[in-house]
Amino acid sequence: MTLSISRREIMGCSGGLAMGLAIGGLAGYQHTKGAAESIRFDDVLTKPELVRLIFNENPYGPPESAKQAISSAINASWMYGYKEVRLLREMIANHEGLRPDNVIVTEGSGELLKIAGLVLGGGKEVVCGYPTFTMLPDYAVRNGGTVEAVRLNSDMGIDLSAMEERISDLTGVVYVCNPNNPTGNSLNSDDLRGFIDFISPHVPVFVDEAYIDFTENPRLSSMVDQIKSGMNVIVSRTFSKAYGMAGLRIGYGLGRADVINRLEQRRISNPNRLGLIAALASYEDQKFLSYSRKMVRAGIDVAYGVLNDMGLRYIPTQGNFILFDSGRPSVKFHRHMLKHNILVAPKTDFHENWVRVSIGRLEEMDIFAEAARQYFLKT
Repeated sequence: MTLSISRREIMGCSGGLAMGLAIGGLAGYQHTKGAAESIRFDDVLTKPELVRLIFNENPYGPPESAKQAISSAINASWMYGYKEVRLLREMIANHEGLRPDNVIVTEGSGELLKIAGLVLGGGKEVVCGYPTFTMLPDYAVRNGGTVEAVRLNSDMGIDLSAMEERISDLTGVVYVCNPNNPTGNSLNSDDLRGFIDFISPHVPVFVDEAYIDFTENPRLSSMVDQIKSGMNVIVSRTFSKAYGMAGLRIGYGLGRADVINRLEQRRISNPNRLGLIAALASYEDQKFLSYSRKMVRAGIDVAYGVLNDMGLRYIPTQGNFILFDSGRPSVKFHRHMLKHNILVAPKTDFHENWVRVSIGRLEEMDIFAEAARQYFLKT
C-alpha cells in the first residue's frame, strides 16, 4: 500500500522533517557541503555498467523517429539551425493553438529558466516553493535577486496560499514547478489556474512543466490555456524527459508575445541543429510518448513494490523519479548503492534521510530493488 504522510508524521520524522522544509529565503538554495558533494561525480560516471538513477533521464528515448531524422541529417550538421528553430516554433504554436511569437525555443528548458531568472528575477525577488528545482531562483540570485522560499504544506505539495502571502512589491516572478522536483507530486489544476488568474495581472507566473508528459492527463494539467486567456504566465517544456533527449538539449517556452520577446533579447545560446531536427521529427509522436509513459510507470511500480515491502514512506509521483525516506542519513544508502554500481541522488537540501531515485529501464529497477532490499534487511 502507499504510505500517506500526515502532519503529525512530518513533525516527528527523524528530528523533524518540517525543520528541513522550513528553511526559507536564500538559505534554502545554497548548496550544502553534504553527501552529494562528497562524491567525485566525474569519477563515478566513468564506472563501467553504471546504473544512472540520479539525473531524471529517460533511457527509453530518443524516439525512433528522432533517431532516423538525425541519421538522415548528420551530413548537413555543418549548418546552423536557424531554419529549424523557426519550423519548430511554428509546429509548437500550431499544436498549442498559439502564434509563433508566443514560442521561444532554447537549449533545453534550463536555458529558459536561466533567462527568466535573469530577466524577471535579477535584482528582484523570486517567490517559489521549497524544496523545488532551483535553476531559476539560483540564477536570479547570481544576478542580484533574492528568494522567498515557501515551505511545502503537510501533504508535501506546493502551498499556493502561503506563496500568495509572500508576494510583495519587490517580487519579480513567481516560480511553480509542476509536477514538482524533487517531490514528484503535482498541484490541482483548478487551484493553479485560480492562483494564476489572481496573481498574474500583478506578477508574472513561471510554470515549469518539464515532467508534464508523465501526468495522467498532460493537456488538462498544463497551464497553456492561461496564455490563451491573456494571463501573464510563462510555461516551460523540454524534450529531455518524456522524449528521452536530455543530451540533445532542446526546450521551449510559451507565453505572451511581449514577454517572449523580452526573454529572446537575453538569449544565452542557440540550440544545436541535430537536436532541433530530432525535436521536429518526434514532437507529435504520440505512439512513443504513450510507450514512454507506460514503461516509466512500470518502473515506478517496481520501486513502489520494494518501498512498500520495506515499510518506507514515499511521495506518490507524477514524474519519472521517486522521493522516499530511507529512515537514516541518505549518504549511507548512497554509498551502498555505489557499491552495487547504482547512482542515486541523496537530497541533503531536503532532509538528510530522504533520497530521490530516477526511474531507469525495468532491468535497472530490478537491480535497484534487489540492492535496496539488501541494504534495508541488513541495516
